[in-house]
Amino acid sequence: MSFDAATLTAFTLGAIVIVLLPGANSLFVATTSLRAGRGPGFRAMLGVFLGDAILMVLAVLSAQALSANPVVYTVLIWAGALYLCWLALGLVRSAVVRMRAKLRRTAEPEPTESPISPPTAPNPIIAEPRLRPFRTALVTSLLNPKAILFFASFFLQFIDPASPTPLVDLLVLMLIIEGLSAAYLTVLVLIGANIGRRVQPHGWLAIVGTLVAALGFLALAVRVVLP
Repeated sequence: MSFDAATLTAFTLGAIVIVLLPGANSLFVATTSLRAGRGPGFRAMLGVFLGDAILMVLAVLSAQALSANPVVYTVLIWAGALYLCWLALGLVRSAVVRMRAKLRRTAEPEPTESPISPPTAPNPIIAEPRLRPFRTALVTSLLNPKAILFFASFFLQFIDPASPTPLVDLLVLMLIIEGLSAAYLTVLVLIGANIGRRVQPHGWLAIVGTLVAALGFLALAVRVVLP
């Protein structure tokens, strides 16, 4: 390994700042945990890990591609922005479904009490098969403008092509990034799942929270395309 303590410290501090900045990956993991609990939240986290690992390897293999061809970078930025808008649209649709269910329940008369309580119906939003947290998180990570910019600029500054151990250097930096990301996203999953258990899936708080998350994705999309 060709890194000294000062270099690793500088890289780790910079990586902490980047990881803690709000972005599409952390927002999707938090939203998934709120909507569907720990299991889907952790699967979304694994999708982020794989996507980031692929981006790191691609950044090293094509170190000068983005700087030499700004058109490629622009296409990636717009693709990421459009995908964030698509995620926001999905959240809005989910909020509309919950709102309609809420209004129907409000309009229906209260059921008479029975000595034997019927089984609780599954949450239709959580049980929706199209949720696919791992695959959606993977695509979100691969099209995440913040991650693309980070790996194409800051990350590459610590990769020395003349190093006698380039693979070891890359592995060390990847482990630092993935370790920091794992710690941060795990906290988001646990907190999000805990809050999600306390919120009624068809309550107004859940509906408002879903719409706020959709606005968050739209804000990220606008932010990455504006100069």
